[in-house]
Amino acid sequence: MPATTYCDEEMMAYRSGQKVYRPGDCIAFDDGYRLAHLPLVNPGHPAVISEADGRDYRNGTYEKARHALVMPIAADVFAQSAPFGAIEQAMRSARFAPKIAWEIGERRRSRLHATLVSGMSETDLDRYVAAARELLQRTGPISICLKGPFLGTRNTGRIYFPVYPQQIDGEDPFAVLQRSLGISPTGLYLVGYYHMSTELDAVETTELVELVDRWRDRVVVETTISSLELYATNDDLALSARIRAKISAREQQA
Repeated sequence: MPATTYCDEEMMAYRSGQKVYRPGDCIAFDDGYRLAHLPLVNPGHPAVISEADGRDYRNGTYEKARHALVMPIAADVFAQSAPFGAIEQAMRSARFAPKIAWEIGERRRSRLHATLVSGMSETDLDRYVAAARELLQRTGPISICLKGPFLGTRNTGRIYFPVYPQQIDGEDPFAVLQRSLGISPTGLYLVGYYHMSTELDAVETTELVELVDRWRDRVVVETTISSLELYATNDDLALSARIRAKISAREQQA
């Protein structure tokens, strides 16, 4: 069986979406993290933004559920990965380890995912599910790999693992799905994994950046996506997520 060909950096947007830290920089939470994530990670932090004008949002939760089409990632694939184990050990032994909200990671184990489409209106849900079903019926299960930790220009305070999907007919299949729905391809499929409860100082930031640089281009996890899910959630960490629909791939022919 030929080796799987994953999408390369030219097909993805990770290089342009990564945050660049210079010597002496500190990791400071941006407004997105302070509003959507920090109230759930560390509600007593003075940087928390409790509410936003004109939005049904208070202390990290929405009054009305939001919907998203996501790629679920089983926590077991991380537990079974030796490279991930090395990253986890490095994270837990780092100077900044007390500033990671480890308990949030435990609470999210059953809801690890990368978002493909967000901000979906309820009237469009059937169309999104149909498009996802058409893709998976055509492709069957899709192989993916996750590379080393990623620090983005948005939601500073979250540490992600970036997803690189298998190329199908020379294309990113999830970009094909996004285009079929009239959405500009993002090239960013990020699994939010670690969350900071407190901002990092310059020394801690340097240590984290060095860890990220060491692992950036290394494959940490390889797995297969056999289904996509439609989430309804009242928070951006998916702690309250419910699965509205599960779209399964056809079985591959022997």
